[in-house]
Amino acid sequence: MTTRITGGEQRGRRLRSARGPRLRPTSGMVRAAIFSMVGPQAVQGARVVDLYSGTGALGIEALSRGAAWVDFVEGDSRLCRSLRHNLEELGMAGRGRVYRRRVDAALDELDGRYDLVFADPPYDQDPWTRLMGRLERGQLLSQQAVLVLEHHRRLELAQRYGKLARTRSRRHGDTMISLYVAEPADG
Repeated sequence: MTTRITGGEQRGRRLRSARGPRLRPTSGMVRAAIFSMVGPQAVQGARVVDLYSGTGALGIEALSRGAAWVDFVEGDSRLCRSLRHNLEELGMAGRGRVYRRRVDAALDELDGRYDLVFADPPYDQDPWTRLMGRLERGQLLSQQAVLVLEHHRRLELAQRYGKLARTRSRRHGDTMISLYVAEPADG
């Protein structure tokens, strides 16, 4: 399975990945829309976490577009191997780390203060209330953190999860992209 990077210094380069039964890579069109929605200021120099990484396309795209560091979290060992191989091939191995863990377990291990969070679980899962609660209450988010959630269009996410508020949503076919930011406690 191959995917192409849509922007930045590695634009056009191919990512190769093992296939997985529940793997649904984010299309190039949707990735381009995501990075357009968040804007370059949210990516440049950012510390990023890519939850439910799969092929790692979102995190690698962020590195290509100027992110300083990406932690990738994926439970499938074959996908983790492919992801590590792609980071090596692209000369990005020193700018990221791959965690072979379930997201719930990884949230206890990550040493965060992330500026940008990608979360793209399999569409047959609905981890959002639990995941957003853990992110909102934990110490993983910087004050200006932007969260990019990719989910099925039929699944309606809450407008707020504690201090995390949805600012934008955009539909692309069956995919919905929802952006959240942390609001100050008094606002």
